[in-house]
Amino acid sequence: MKLSIIAAVCLSLPCLGAMSSAYAQISGAGDDPDAIVRELQSASAEPSAAAGDPWEGFNRKMFAINDSLDRNLMTPAAKGYRAVTHKKQRKGIRNFLANLRTPVILVNDILQGEVGRAGDTLGRFVINSTIGFGGMGDPAERIGIAQHSEDFGQTLAVWGVDSGPYLVLPFLGPSTMRDGFGAGVDMATSPAFWIKTDPAMYYRYSTAGVGVLSAREPLIEPLDGIRSDSLDFYASIRSFYLQSRKREIANGKTNYEDLPDIGDFEEFEELE
Repeated sequence: MKLSIIAAVCLSLPCLGAMSSAYAQISGAGDDPDAIVRELQSASAEPSAAAGDPWEGFNRKMFAINDSLDRNLMTPAAKGYRAVTHKKQRKGIRNFLANLRTPVILVNDILQGEVGRAGDTLGRFVINSTIGFGGMGDPAERIGIAQHSEDFGQTLAVWGVDSGPYLVLPFLGPSTMRDGFGAGVDMATSPAFWIKTDPAMYYRYSTAGVGVLSAREPLIEPLDGIRSDSLDFYASIRSFYLQSRKREIANGKTNYEDLPDIGDFEEFEELE
């Protein structure tokens, strides 16, 4: 049983990193999916020095491996996930997974000194976990408490830590030295990380697997289009990732008007 769960998650995780980690930076920008495509396509192929990419040779090789895994494993899995679930179910799953990230977001709100945003995070968790049916719904959004996301990479940036070189991690995808370290800290922030029981292990693996599919499914069409139309897919994704992180980190706040949120991609679901 354990081996089968581990194997399933290991097949999915490469694709999560390969594509979804960069595209998860698209957090909150309206209801125009074409804007995502335009932004990615217009991301210039900057020189390595300007892009902070001194390890471009290594990064391109890792990107090619990750992209192959995404095309051959994750995309078919995401299409299968879409085929067997309704768009309202997928929306509910995305809400539920976002609710589970509350401890990470709350800790980083506090570390950044964002007391008001920390209050919003806690309020959203209480409301959505109760009248939101355990987080499947988002009544907090409807009453005006907007969702936001924070991570330790952003916290380090607010503290003045430089991003370091751009780095494409094997299986984990686009990152920087700072963001890669921050991701490890965020993982350790989750309470489930410290619970060493079989149920906790199953919980970690199952939420990881579902999270991979939930993050990748709304991006099937735009990424296929960008991959086929881009003159340099690697350079476009690199530029987009770095620009998106810069927007998120600005003043320690995420601009949800300029960037699209995976949870708001209802247009893609209407293609069914």
